[in-house]
Amino acid sequence: MRAKRRLLPAIAAIAFAAIAAAGVATAHDNDDGDDNSREIKKLIDSDKPRNVILLIGDGMGDSEITLARYYGKGAAGTLNMEKLPFAGELITYGLSAGPGPNYPPNYVPDSAPTATAWSTGKKTIDARLSQGPSAAENIPGSNAGYRTTFEIAANRGMRVGNVSTAEITDATPAAPSAHMSQRACQGPEDTRKTCPTEAKGAGGLGSIAEQQVDHLLDVNLGGGRNRFLQTLDGSTSTVVDYAKTKGYRYVETAGDLEGISSLSKGAVLGLFNTGNMTTEFKPLIAALSPGAGSPTTRCEETNRPANEPSLEAMTRKAIQLLENRKGFFLQVEGASIDKRDHASDACGQIGETLAFDRAVAAALAYQKKNPETLVVITADHSHTSQIVPAAQDTPGFYATLQSADGVPIRVSYATGKTPPGQSHTGARVPVAAIGPQATNVMGIRDQTDLFQTLIGRDD
Repeated sequence: MRAKRRLLPAIAAIAFAAIAAAGVATAHDNDDGDDNSREIKKLIDSDKPRNVILLIGDGMGDSEITLARYYGKGAAGTLNMEKLPFAGELITYGLSAGPGPNYPPNYVPDSAPTATAWSTGKKTIDARLSQGPSAAENIPGSNAGYRTTFEIAANRGMRVGNVSTAEITDATPAAPSAHMSQRACQGPEDTRKTCPTEAKGAGGLGSIAEQQVDHLLDVNLGGGRNRFLQTLDGSTSTVVDYAKTKGYRYVETAGDLEGISSLSKGAVLGLFNTGNMTTEFKPLIAALSPGAGSPTTRCEETNRPANEPSLEAMTRKAIQLLENRKGFFLQVEGASIDKRDHASDACGQIGETLAFDRAVAAALAYQKKNPETLVVITADHSHTSQIVPAAQDTPGFYATLQSADGVPIRVSYATGKTPPGQSHTGARVPVAAIGPQATNVMGIRDQTDLFQTLIGRDD
């Protein structure tokens, strides 16, 4: 510990440089010219965290964050996720299927291998969840060596929580909670069709939904009710029925979730939509010239159904329920940033990014009162939207909106031939942190390195 403390001044200087480079401290924040080094030095903590809150903005690259800031806060504004003291970038490439043992890189991976990277510290191929690569996507790999953050945390006696605005069995929430060769095998019926050798009836671990129940996650909140209503192998019972036999309390509405005040009567499974949860803003789909929207267009709210809790509300409730003396590990995903980016939906992705930022605020409020908590914010992969000049004709699909500054902002989508068909990109993604061992996110690192920070590094 002493050796680490002798390095604090140097680390603080590096941290300040990283923050300035990342744009976390904006010009209007430092008009008095103060040097932040002393404050940064106070925040450096090399102890292992007692609690970990990992917040994932799916598809939330630098451009998606900047777009949400300009639209919601203005050029001089700051999102909650931009207020963390330590920042870096993660390299996200995955692997391609092949004969092995050396697998060629996949520079533009999907959410399954990227979520596997921070969940296990290992890379894999597209569509694969916490399972090793193989010759083809339809040939299962090995689960050996792909121990996940959730499994490690639970083994330590920590409580474990999983929150998402997607189906809770989707790739990002599934990676730390299941081992599966195909991300599509979310329910038992899906698994019997697509991953038959991994079905429980064939002696496998079962679908993602079944594995989440078997993991006995203390809190599991999101969409995807239809996956849990699929029937078990050789039975008329559903996964929801199975969860109840394991002691889960099952809820379907925001009111029912709010009524649960502790885990003393069992774990909580909350499924608030049959599929993905309702987005915050109505769609504004990019179009060819003259594009969608206008210099005075503002996004419209969707009036989310009253039975669906917001991501912020689910995050607050999860933290409340998970808190205990042995600590907890909570993963929170703002899923539809990615989904609306795929759809070239400028308003949709902005609304989801701003909603995710409110969930970040909830996590940071808890961390401020509980400094032994590590909060990490990052993305699984980058995406297509780009902010381009609004005062000229723009090729391809684009939309124009009025920012919080009252001036037009234009977003272009150029990775697909039709507006709904946009794809991920291979650029590295931002990562920021506060709390014990938060300095380990600084610099440019591979995404697999984040795993070590999440489980806690030894002295």
